[in-house]
Amino acid sequence: MNSSQTIPTTGPLSKTDSAMLEVLVPGYGFISRMLVSYLNFDVSSYLQLLVSLAVFGATARYFVFAIWANFNELFVSRAEIRLDDEAFHYLMFWISRQPHMRNTNRFVAGIKTNSYWSESITDEEELDREEEAEGETVDGEKNDSFDSYWARVTTRDKYKKMQFTPAEGCHYFWYKNRPLMLEREHRDGGLWYVMNNERIFISCLGRNPAILKSLLAEAQQAYVERDRNRTVIYRGSRISAGQAFSWHRCMARLARPLSTVILDQEQKHDFLDDIKEYLHPRTRRWYNNRGIPYRRGYLLHGPPGTGKTSLCFAAAGLLGLKLYLLDLNSTALEEESLSLLFSELPRRCIILLEDIDSAGITKARAAKSAPTSTSDNPVDLVIKESGVEADGTAAKDDTKKKGGITLSGLLNVIDGVAASEGRILIMTTNHIDRLDPALLRPGRVDMKISFGYTSEADIKELFISIYGAMNNDIAHIAAPRTHINGINGLVKLPSTPIVGNIAKVESEIIQNSDKSNGGVKTAKEKDPRSRITDLASEFAAVVPSGELTAAEIQGYLLNHKETPEVAIQGAAEWVQEVRDKRRVSEVQLEDEAKEDEK
Repeated sequence: MNSSQTIPTTGPLSKTDSAMLEVLVPGYGFISRMLVSYLNFDVSSYLQLLVSLAVFGATARYFVFAIWANFNELFVSRAEIRLDDEAFHYLMFWISRQPHMRNTNRFVAGIKTNSYWSESITDEEELDREEEAEGETVDGEKNDSFDSYWARVTTRDKYKKMQFTPAEGCHYFWYKNRPLMLEREHRDGGLWYVMNNERIFISCLGRNPAILKSLLAEAQQAYVERDRNRTVIYRGSRISAGQAFSWHRCMARLARPLSTVILDQEQKHDFLDDIKEYLHPRTRRWYNNRGIPYRRGYLLHGPPGTGKTSLCFAAAGLLGLKLYLLDLNSTALEEESLSLLFSELPRRCIILLEDIDSAGITKARAAKSAPTSTSDNPVDLVIKESGVEADGTAAKDDTKKKGGITLSGLLNVIDGVAASEGRILIMTTNHIDRLDPALLRPGRVDMKISFGYTSEADIKELFISIYGAMNNDIAHIAAPRTHINGINGLVKLPSTPIVGNIAKVESEIIQNSDKSNGGVKTAKEKDPRSRITDLASEFAAVVPSGELTAAEIQGYLLNHKETPEVAIQGAAEWVQEVRDKRRVSEVQLEDEAKEDEK
């Protein structure tokens, strides 16, 4: 080769090549001219090198992602938890209480009191905390005034406990000496209220997922242990319009003792024995062997305030069953949503339908109008009670409720072909005569329990339950006050603060009464707790049996919860007031009925 010759180098690009680059890389021409003018740097001379680096980077990135994907598939165990599953609440409840969450710099803060945000403190622990606040000292001296105690409590309640959960993205932590990764991911698209739009992934090194299952089991145990002996209550509802109905946990309350339900002992025991017999495994096998649907239904009927809902709640607490409440009065609840809610019920639970007579599921088979129709479809026969004229014919309203549930839809979810099994259905009503016979037939309602007005024994039992001493009663601080009971005028309570239990306050009241009467009583007679049975008999002798509900009597006694003898003295006048109010209500109802007839 001639030494005078030189190796050709890449020169400036042609106009065609520059135009193509301008199309592929907007602004290329402007940038290249600026670099040549000010830096004397020609980009086109290094274009091949830049393209080579870009190709190498894309290839390396592809291989890195491919290797990482295969590594995750072969050597990493991964668990996925979705928002619409209860395990999501287990995990978030557990995570929000882990020490490592205090060290993360990306978190979600919240103070909500439902779902996994709710505190794990029980009602008993809350009472203990309030009792401690009651006994706090100020400047070394105990302050017994209610105002100072209430100021401390309200100040403490203003600062709700803050809970922290991981924010969206990846978070690393240690669990049982193993490194784990938690990834919180939100799905793009859709509306904010659509369920299953959030997922959580937990990953660990190794093909054995035992550590992940152990973590989820521990989270579930911590979540369930929070409820302890409380009765968990769910309500069928939806978050906003357009969303499907589902069961949402609304609260967890301390189980109610069955002894506090005012009902005949034989009826209570028969009710519980029937539920226990139904829940026994041999009963399920017996049903299956004979092809009988494994379902059980109960109807609690009687006047308002007689304890129908209380019995249901007490039974759920005694048997450790979850309680599901559903309001059939909602016009937004349709038959499809009702079927979906029943299909999501767990196998062993209690579902409560309260005041079913007010939901439009009333007695509506008009005998006089029956010959005019040949339809046997229950939908054609069901109309609202307000839509039936005096002659039994249908009013102007359509036979089907506008929105809401019809009798046909309710019967299908109770014992239709696709009806759920294993659950206990309890319905309550104030007017059993208004319900359609199709709803009350055996197989849909297997046992009826009648609640009535209180008997003499019920009145005594209720009196003792109100004034009987409990081991865990909180000490009471009686501040100077004047109580107006509306019957006996003004009743002056002790003028000086008294620290102690209710019986101590009542003893001083009775002692003052003895001095004013000039009488002398023994120590046993002065203490109302020591003769609570005699006081209960005196109260039952004044209050007539078979005329008042348990709720009415309890409401009256709560107005005198510290003064049982005062409650006995004013009972006769209170009973007369209740009778007068009932007469006025009956007269008003009669007048309204006459106006409707006109």
